[in-house]
Amino acid sequence: MKKYWWQDTIIYQVYLRSFQDTNADGIGDLQGVIKRLDYLTWLGVDTLWISPHYDSPMDDNGYDVRDFYKVSPDYGTLDDFKTLVSEAHKRNMKVITDLVLNHTSDEHPWFKAAQDPTHPEHEHYHDFYIWQKPTYTKRGERTLPTRWVSWFGGPVWEYNAALDQYYLHIFSKKMPDLNWRNKTMREALKTMIKWWIDLGVDGFRVDASNHLEKNWDFPDAKPGYEHFSSLPKHHEYLEELGAELFKPNNLLIIGEAGGATKKEALQYAGFDSNEFNLLIQFEHCWADTDSDNTVTSGKWATGPLNLPKIKKSFAHWIDVFKNNGWNTIYWANHDMPRIVSHYGDDQRYHARSAKMLAYALYVLPGTPIVYYGEEIGMTNVDYEHLTDFRDVEVYTEYENFIRRGATHERAMQALRDRSRDNARSPMQWSDEAYAGFSPVSPWMKVNKNAASINVNLQRHQDDSILMTYKDLLALRKAEALAHGEATFIDLDHPKAYCVKTVGKSHTYIVVANFSDATLDYPIEPKLKGYKLFMINVSTIQSTNTLVPYEARIYRKRH
Repeated sequence: MKKYWWQDTIIYQVYLRSFQDTNADGIGDLQGVIKRLDYLTWLGVDTLWISPHYDSPMDDNGYDVRDFYKVSPDYGTLDDFKTLVSEAHKRNMKVITDLVLNHTSDEHPWFKAAQDPTHPEHEHYHDFYIWQKPTYTKRGERTLPTRWVSWFGGPVWEYNAALDQYYLHIFSKKMPDLNWRNKTMREALKTMIKWWIDLGVDGFRVDASNHLEKNWDFPDAKPGYEHFSSLPKHHEYLEELGAELFKPNNLLIIGEAGGATKKEALQYAGFDSNEFNLLIQFEHCWADTDSDNTVTSGKWATGPLNLPKIKKSFAHWIDVFKNNGWNTIYWANHDMPRIVSHYGDDQRYHARSAKMLAYALYVLPGTPIVYYGEEIGMTNVDYEHLTDFRDVEVYTEYENFIRRGATHERAMQALRDRSRDNARSPMQWSDEAYAGFSPVSPWMKVNKNAASINVNLQRHQDDSILMTYKDLLALRKAEALAHGEATFIDLDHPKAYCVKTVGKSHTYIVVANFSDATLDYPIEPKLKGYKLFMINVSTIQSTNTLVPYEARIYRKRH
């Protein structure tokens, strides 16, 4: 099997704005990441993935880039970034950053020129973006080019009166989409990418990577996602970047693509692909939705957990990449609820269910991604007021909920359950004011549970969630579990999770109860020759009985 440095790495994703503030402005910064590098080394992290650090008006927390060559003043300076890379490398830690290629901010100089017919470089930059003329009714009413719907809700088209044209934005209207059919634009982006590589970046997570191509016939449809998502031609653009920049520089490139088939996945991230090394997919991420809920619908509709869906997704992707590429394992990221609140129990069984989720995931083969705060069981936000939220998506969706008939409290509960802000609250380092994140009131509120859920507290508890993560990450390395062979048992069982993974010197069986009720599960016949290795409860009631959220790891030597 081919072997690359990123196959054995442990990735830790940092949401920069919420990790650590060092200059007392309530916003996380690059110096804050530098301050915590020794903690990450202690935890077992080898690769640091930081969210967008570029200059930005922060309409979407940095994914709306105003200047690709500058660091946001919120986060520090270019020298701070260079220091971060240098200090990480001293600790044998790699650094990868988000690479935003689908769009820019509407404040980017390219777009300022593109939308202004009086700008001296208007003709050059206008075609860097995607424009369409409006149509008019007989009564002179202007109509949208299509009824396509933005991922953030509302139309994808925004009118520019000076040009009498609409520009396309599949996210916020302050994030106009780039025209990847324009070779000059592509070359400008490649120059930028090379500039960051030369500064020492070890790789990129490519944001919105499957949206780079659009259907230029602009057929009418609603919501129309099939016309700006996963179109075949976007592979040509990614292949171009890979062949010219990614592969020659031995970078780790992570892409994301929901709904990819096996063929598409290997096209993205097979060993023979020039596009990515790792692929993030989302099949297991929303396994608890309610299709009957038409008020707070889609991802916002919380329903019963479909555990077989999660297990089958894990098994499927292990199979997809077996011998042909490399699997990626993760529970959540900056766009999802906190995993212990999502699939566990963040109240009565907080620590137990957080450990159970860790057992279930981190004995699987592939490269793992730990999301900041996951290692201490950080929970969803407990905000009481709409104004406590910061995400641009929240306010659009709140209005949608109310329009469909939701009460204020029902809409608020959907936001507390599912909003992206859940994953972006300040890191809980200690029981100090503002959780040790900042000496001043942060950019968004700290969870009220920070005094009981924080790093300092858990570092001094041998059986804490944090120490469980440290032990599991060490086990992954000692047993080369990234290269292991995994087999799921009882895939269709609605409550029991059981998987066998063959490591370097031992074979492991993880068994877990994904429910808040005691579960009878006849595991004993499968355990011949195995000894109990790790457990998340103090005592076992019986081998074939699992109390709520109980999890065990058994092992036997080859």
